[in-house]
Amino acid sequence: MYKNILIPIDGSEKALQAARHGANLASRIGARVTLFNVTPVMPADVRGMVLNKINAQGRETLEKVAAELTSYNVQVETEMIMGHPAEAICKKAKTGRYDLIIMGSRGLSGVKGYLMGSVSIAVTTHASCPVLIVR
Repeated sequence: MYKNILIPIDGSEKALQAARHGANLASRIGARVTLFNVTPVMPADVRGMVLNKINAQGRETLEKVAAELTSYNVQVETEMIMGHPAEAICKKAKTGRYDLIIMGSRGLSGVKGYLMGSVSIAVTTHASCPVLIVR
């Protein structure tokens, strides 16, 4: 069944719910979990000012979620990269040979959701493996 589960983490409550759900599933089926944080690409003039802070927040979030998941008794790895979130998630799933992506829904609807787009929609459209969206 599923041996390698990829869980994108962005610091949101929805992502934390997805991580808990993924760890619960992984503990039942003996899968390993990778928590994956993608720092969005930023313009060069802004990058220098905020990149260190964003990277520190990303690492802190990954460490916090990984620590919480220890109670599920699953193998948890963490990885953080810079890129376009949906593209990076799909690429990681394919190159890392993940069997399942579990991620939180964004929660946008109506015009705002249409205009801003959604990482979860893009991932479900382009991923090379099944995607489970946790609401």
